[in-house]
Amino acid sequence: MRPPLTSRLAEHFELLLTVSGVLVAVLLTLIELDAARERLSFIFLLWLQGFILWAVRRHSCLSRRALLDRIRGMLQDRVNNQLTVMLSVADTREGMLGPSERLAVEQALVAARTVSTELSQLSMESLRIWESRYGHVIQRARLYEQSPG
Repeated sequence: MRPPLTSRLAEHFELLLTVSGVLVAVLLTLIELDAARERLSFIFLLWLQGFILWAVRRHSCLSRRALLDRIRGMLQDRVNNQLTVMLSVADTREGMLGPSERLAVEQALVAARTVSTELSQLSMESLRIWESRYGHVIQRARLYEQSPG
């Protein structure tokens, strides 16, 4: 775990960079410079603001990726725990199950393994692909749920 100060700085990274960019802009406008130095300082300011935008975007992407990794790990753990329970129940009831019940248990186990495999492959790219395929359907379903009646 990060130290408290580092954690607080990371939480407000975008704000800190934006404030520093604004402060530099204000200082450059208040300082009386000759025309050549003023132009050079404003070029530097534009570069700084571009860097700030890039850094904020990069930080945001990394934060989302880290969050997705944590969520994926949690879901994998939960699915694998349920899969373990299902396997142990199936093993203890092996002799008591008829053919149709064995088939149902096998299908449930295959489905749980498939979910576990899908979770291990979850990424920002797979999320984008899924949204491009099914986003319109999900959006319609949400609108349908929100409509009165």
